[in-house]
Parts: sequence; C-alpha cells; structure tokens
Amino acid sequence: MSGDEVRRPTPRKKAAPSRPTRPSRGLGAPASARTTASKAAPAPRTGGGSGSGSGSTPAFLSRASHRGAASSQQAPATSRERRKRHQRIEALRILAIGAGALVAVALALLVAYFVLRDSSMFQITSIEVEPTEHVSVEDVENLAQVPLGSTLLNVDTAAIEASLKKNPWVASVSFERIFPGTLKLVINEQHVDSLVVMGSGSVAWYLGDAGTWIQPTRIEAAEGQSVDDAALALAQAEGYLLITDVPSTVDPKSGSQATDEVLQSVSEFREGFSDELSSKIVCYSASSTEDIWCMLNNGVAVSLGSATDIPEKERIVTEYLEKYPDTALYIVVRVVSNPSVRTIDSETVESAEGSSMFDGLNEGLDANAPTQGEGQVTNDEQGTDGEQGQSQEGDGTSDGTVEQDVEGSEGADVTGQDGAASDEQGL
Repeated sequence: MSGDEVRRPTPRKKAAPSRPTRPSRGLGAPASARTTASKAAPAPRTGGGSGSGSGSTPAFLSRASHRGAASSQQAPATSRERRKRHQRIEALRILAIGAGALVAVALALLVAYFVLRDSSMFQITSIEVEPTEHVSVEDVENLAQVPLGSTLLNVDTAAIEASLKKNPWVASVSFERIFPGTLKLVINEQHVDSLVVMGSGSVAWYLGDAGTWIQPTRIEAAEGQSVDDAALALAQAEGYLLITDVPSTVDPKSGSQATDEVLQSVSEFREGFSDELSSKIVCYSASSTEDIWCMLNNGVAVSLGSATDIPEKERIVTEYLEKYPDTALYIVVRVVSNPSVRTIDSETVESAEGSSMFDGLNEGLDANAPTQGEGQVTNDEQGTDGEQGQSQEGDGTSDGTVEQDVEGSEGADVTGQDGAASDEQGL
C-alpha cells in the first residue's frame, strides 16, 4: 500500500434489534405461536358500538365523552334555577319595599290622627237623630250628653250608648260621623215578644225578645170586659203573645232579665213546639210551673201541665185537632199516658179576635160541666173556680188511654178500657 493511500474504515452492519420476549400467557404453546396469535387478535374494545374493526373507541375517550354529555345536559337546568332564584329575590325585594311603604303611610296617618283628634276643625257642632216608635228626639237629647268640645275623632260613643240604654226601649245605638262636625245617631229599638199580665191588678209588662223587661203598661178594660180579654185584644192588635196569670212573685224591673221559673217553663214549651203549632197559640196561662195551659186562635184550650214530654203532648193535641175539626175543645195532656178532650159550648166562645174569649171559655166550660157516673177517671185538673177535680171510683176500671166523647152537650162521656164514666172536674 502506497503512502498516499488513505485507509478508510470498513462500515459495520447494524445488528437488527432483538425483540423482547413476552412472558408466556399459556402453557404448552411455543413463543412464536403466541406472538403470531397476539398480532392477529384485534385490540379489546371498551366502548359501545356494534360491529368490529378499527371503529372501536378507547375506554378513556369514552368516559370523557360521557362527562361532556352530562355537563351539556346540566347546564340549562342550572341556568333556569339561577333565573328562578333571581326572580324570587326580586319579588321579595318588591314586597319588602311595599310593606315598608305601607308602614310609613300607617305611621303618617296615626300621627295625623293624634294631631287632629283634638283639633277644633272637627268639633261636633250638631247631632242628628231620627225618632222611633217609643224613643223621641227629646229622649235622646236628655240622655245623650255629649261633652262640650268633643270632636268627631275623640267622642266617647260607648259612654253615649250606655247613657241612652237607660231608656229600656233602646237595644243598641250606631253612630255615623259626617265631617266636618255632625254626629248622627241611629236608635235600634227593643223588639217586643210578649205582653205579660200579672195575676192580680190591671198592670202588664212588655217583655223583649231578648228576655229583657221593657216597661209596664196599664190594661184598660171596657165595661163588662175582663182584664184578660182586654189584654188579649191589645196583644193581638200589636202582634204580641199574651202571657197571663203570672204569679205575684214575678217582680219585673226595666232593663233586667226575666229569669223567673214560670216564664222559663213557658219558654220551654215555645221552643219545644213546632212552628206550625206555635203560630196558632195566642195566649199562655202560667200560674205555676206545673199549671201551664195555652189557647189557640180557634178557641181551643189546652191544659199542658209542666214542661215535660213536650213533643208527645204536641202529637196528642194535633191528633185531637185533626179528629174534631172546627170544634171548640178543651184538651188535657197534663199526663201524656192519660189524655182527655171535651167540647166547649161553642155559642159562648167567640173567635180569638173577639174581646170576650176568656169569658166565653169560662162560661162554655161551666155550661158543659159533666156529671159523675160509673167507672173510674182520675183528673187532677184545677178548675177555674179554684176547686180541685175529684177521682171517682165505680164498678169499672180505666187503666188505658181515656178519650171523652166530644159529641155530648150536657156532659162528656168517658170510655175507659174496662168501664165507662163521666169526667167531672170543678170548672
């Protein structure tokens, strides 16, 4: 080799990189076979989708896509909630502003009221009142003492009403303020429910529908007329119920409540009777709690006794009225197990609108007084002449319901269960 020749290094061949061998995944298979199988098998798919091939999605990409979809669905809902919350806050703010404004107005009015209530601007200069049937303008002027200097805003209406109620006809008072200086009073009268006649004398009392005594009145009887007849005529002319024969133990006082037992017994009958029967009753007699009787507008008298078995007593009375229509009767239902009925001389009993109803009833009962006969009838009726009825005993007995024949003119025949007799009572 010559000196000018340059020796070049001989390039070396690069050795092929050796592939690392993977650990065996199965037993008994050669490494080359396992390698070939791993190359041929497709990559496992973790995402959804049908079919096979290169369209498979990696698992981490699939989870990311699901999170994105969920976020896109929650975003509109969150936005709506923020809008609703904002609207609620705005509504509360408006309400708070409105409430504050109302409070401010109320406070301003309250201050104005206290400033003006004693102001002479609204001083009462005139009082208006309309008279009623029993309360005159003079009565109101005498009782309603309005203090000088009172205004429409500071006047004591409660004190004025209490003063006006000293008149027993005044039930209540309503007030109307007419600015700048007129006070109007409206009187509401007591409504009269009944006219109560005491057992002695000719004095009667008006009784209000609230059970309050109103005031007395004198009964002026015409010549030949009884006080009861005159009272009945007055009560019917004014549309009131008459309660008569009230014992002297009843002591009315204007404006006080009627709490007497005998009047309470009458009230129990009135509340217990039906409207149909009550509308026919024009008078109650109440000499005691055990001796209550009533009179109907057709002249029928009913001895009720004490305020017991009221529905049953009404049933018996109604049956007699239906059985003997257009007949003057005296019905006894003091004991519901032993009622009785007899006629009254109709020639001496006039309509309830007449002026001799009580006198005619007494005369009719006296003229039709029966005589004693055989059999047994017990009747504890107290006659109008004060004599106690008797109990007659004979051969027969009467232990059932007793009904008297209303066709007799001299006496009323009584038919018992096992015997017959005439009912005698001291009327």
